[in-house]
Amino acid sequence: MKFNCRDCPKEIRERCIQECHASPTVRLMMRRNFEAGTDTEQMWGLLQMNCLLASQAEQEKEFTRTSPLSQRLKGETKATAGSAGGVKGSKEPASAPSPPAVRPPRPTTPPRPVKRPTIVKGSKVEGKKEAAASFRYCLVPEKGRHRIALPAHGEIVLGRFDPTTRMPPDVDLSYEDKENRAISRRHVRIIGRNGKHVIEDLGSTNGTKVNGRRLRLGQKLRLQPGSRVELGYCEFSYVPIPEVSTTPQSPLPPAYLQVAFTGRRFPLPLWGEVTIGRSDRAVGFVPDIDLSDEEEAAQVVARRHVKIVARSGRHYMEDLGSANGTKLNGARIRINELRLLSPGDHLWLGGCVLAYDVELQSKHSDRARR
Repeated sequence: MKFNCRDCPKEIRERCIQECHASPTVRLMMRRNFEAGTDTEQMWGLLQMNCLLASQAEQEKEFTRTSPLSQRLKGETKATAGSAGGVKGSKEPASAPSPPAVRPPRPTTPPRPVKRPTIVKGSKVEGKKEAAASFRYCLVPEKGRHRIALPAHGEIVLGRFDPTTRMPPDVDLSYEDKENRAISRRHVRIIGRNGKHVIEDLGSTNGTKVNGRRLRLGQKLRLQPGSRVELGYCEFSYVPIPEVSTTPQSPLPPAYLQVAFTGRRFPLPLWGEVTIGRSDRAVGFVPDIDLSDEEEAAQVVARRHVKIVARSGRHYMEDLGSANGTKLNGARIRINELRLLSPGDHLWLGGCVLAYDVELQSKHSDRARR
């Protein structure tokens, strides 16, 4: 059971903040987020690790939980008692019990096949609604070609990675903001509904502007195609991304992963599998893509965090049971599940963010080919 910490009494919430394993600075930031209404479910999860109400609910759930056999016996007992009560209250004599019916033998069934990882392209609702649209929307920075895909349904937080708070954003803009460092840890939130997006400032220090209009704290503004978004000194354009379709005549261009914290790129193969994680010299383990040298961002990455699978010119990702979990565009990924990657997607590895994209052809290369 998951509680809504925002609706919890202030006295109990304050006690949870005091007892959580966080620094005084993080606790102060939690109080301010609750006062401003910018708290998130990730913050609730940190508080509910030592929540008294959550532990009591879990104990009651364990106490009332019964096995399937006991539930079946309980149902048969109720049915017997109900039939006996009906005979006692009726004036007609009870008829002789009928002989038990002979059940035909059950047909033998072949053994079930071994369950393999399922390939999922977004959620069920998202898949149905995205099928009607021919493109998604993204944010493209004015300087560079790096794209930030926005979820058609759900929300995503843009900000700056900070290992001390242990509440990293879904999209890390540290590399884009390396010259000015004006992006806040949790700068803005973009919410997607039916393929349309609204943007909300989360109390950033240097503010957020849309088409030159500064947003107030908590104000939500609808984005329109071509809108200019300014986060501190970083400028982005809100534009559509055409859906990717691969054929033998037009395969997917070379794809890569870019570490959002340092800007380092890792090319991806056209076929096969690669493991992404952090090397461990003590046991002699080195993954195919080693993130150990990505400064502070490497601290939240597991040794074997995710796996990238290349099939028929497309790439899929799968979480390998990492301790801090994996997200794709702000949505949590389950274990034993393959998720299709599209240009502009962002992989959240415990807080270390990797951007997936393809090499964009320049106008000069297109003219040379012609």
